[in-house]
Amino acid sequence: MEPEPERIDLSSLDPGGWDAKAAAVVARGLERRRLRRAIVRRGVVAVVVAAAAGIAVWWSAPRREEPRSDILDWAVRDVQPSDVLGIGAGQ
Repeated sequence: MEPEPERIDLSSLDPGGWDAKAAAVVARGLERRRLRRAIVRRGVVAVVVAAAAGIAVWWSAPRREEPRSDILDWAVRDVQPSDVLGIGAGQ
């Protein structure tokens, strides 16, 4: 049976050390994950606030008592072209 060959220590050829490099890569990855989570959290808060503001503005809008003809009425209903010229004239 042959003797086991001697193991060569190559750590002196790597001045930075693999452990330090691996720790730096892990730290950067964790920092990016934290940043991504913070951005998502703030984005969700911004969307919720914007939706709440939109709903508040929608609910606070004055209600119309009588239907008036406007350009949207012309766009979605069957209105004669001559009636389009009178939109907004009587208001």
